[in-house]
Amino acid sequence: MNVTGWLMGARWLMEICRRLLEYDSNIVEIVQFGSSVYASEYARDVDILVLTRSARDYDGYLDAICIEDSPFNVDVVVMDISEELRLREEFMRSITGAFRVLYGRGKYILEYARTLSDPTFEELGPR
Repeated sequence: MNVTGWLMGARWLMEICRRLLEYDSNIVEIVQFGSSVYASEYARDVDILVLTRSARDYDGYLDAICIEDSPFNVDVVVMDISEELRLREEFMRSITGAFRVLYGRGKYILEYARTLSDPTFEELGPR
């Protein structure tokens, strides 16, 4: 990706963060994960994890990430930190394998990473 493309993408991501924070003032972290982090030249979309103290209506998060003329599609997962972690370990491993903190200090995502156990042979699948 060239510098102009990267800067344009960064501007859009910051706008998405601004809009998410405007919708939900209880957000503690916004984390970009997936192929847009580890293989940006091949990514088809941007995956965002929103960690909040008190989740609001999901449609509001969708409205916040939908920006007219956006150069990329955005998928959003919202997790309320006041509830028990209900995400599968596989999903959390995929996030902690390659992520970029867009808002916050990364404290919560790193705490979740520390709680992960090693994958079992069954989870790894056939070789």
